[in-house]
Amino acid sequence: MALSRRSKILLSLPVVLTALLVITWFIFTRHVPWKIPPQHQPPASWRVPVQPGHGLTLRSLGVSGFELTDGTTTVLMDPTPTRPDPLALITGPIDADPELGAKVCPKADVILVNHTHFDHALDVGAIAKRTGALVVGSQNTVNLALSRGVPKEKTRVVKSGDQLAVGGFTIDVRASRHTDLLVSQPMSGVVSPEAKALWFWSYALDDTLTYRLEAAGTTVWFHPTSTYAPAELGGLTARTLIIGVTGEKQTKARVEGLLAESRATRVLPTHYDNFFQPYERGLALMPGLDLDHPRQLFLDADPKLEWGVLELGETIALPPDAE
Repeated sequence: MALSRRSKILLSLPVVLTALLVITWFIFTRHVPWKIPPQHQPPASWRVPVQPGHGLTLRSLGVSGFELTDGTTTVLMDPTPTRPDPLALITGPIDADPELGAKVCPKADVILVNHTHFDHALDVGAIAKRTGALVVGSQNTVNLALSRGVPKEKTRVVKSGDQLAVGGFTIDVRASRHTDLLVSQPMSGVVSPEAKALWFWSYALDDTLTYRLEAAGTTVWFHPTSTYAPAELGGLTARTLIIGVTGEKQTKARVEGLLAESRATRVLPTHYDNFFQPYERGLALMPGLDLDHPRQLFLDADPKLEWGVLELGETIALPPDAE
């Protein structure tokens, strides 16, 4: 009996879906080295070292990760040097590489986490356990840290409006929203404080948090998602804005709102490198990402704005806001 057209389509779906998965896997696992174009290179002034106690030093850790220090206290934000490739993600549980974490992040006094997906939080427990750092984030972030052996007294669950002091840093917390990836709140759920080996989707999303840091006369907004809602920053300003560019595309209204509320004059995009590529392979741009688009939106909003994309491991200086 001849099959109907609908039956033929239904029968062909598994083949089509398999082909799409193979193509997607190839695109994201293929390492394409990327050199930062001239228009995205940081200004030379960013590379002038600051004096101790006079400004901050910022180092890129890859994905959305950074190290920020005043020379005494070291803050890590989303430190994730362990980057499983897509094959590892679908063939078994994933966990941190402690040796790589020790190499990339030798010191930490506090670790701030935006949300608990593996590309933001995979290494947090191992780094905190080794360094004795305080882990700050959502309940899921703290539960993940506890499950990796971090003492409870070295964790802190925070919500929007909270403020804490660590060393010379004052840190304010605000709520944000994860980018929509086909669905709202992708891979959301609960992480147990007794969790063992976790598949990538078990690094579950609950709250998404942003942080405003101030030390040595310098202010920084760490906002690694590409979302923004009016008044989201709670009226807190910062000269330096670290903003995500992967996920939802930046828009004119969103960029203008961010700059108006933050009053930032220096912008560093983040989450642009392909986190499916191992750290040791070097920088690779996320497939399909157009960095020229957000750069132009920010410069259209403020032609005097400083913009810079950082290489893996690159260090820059953030002078006091008054300078």
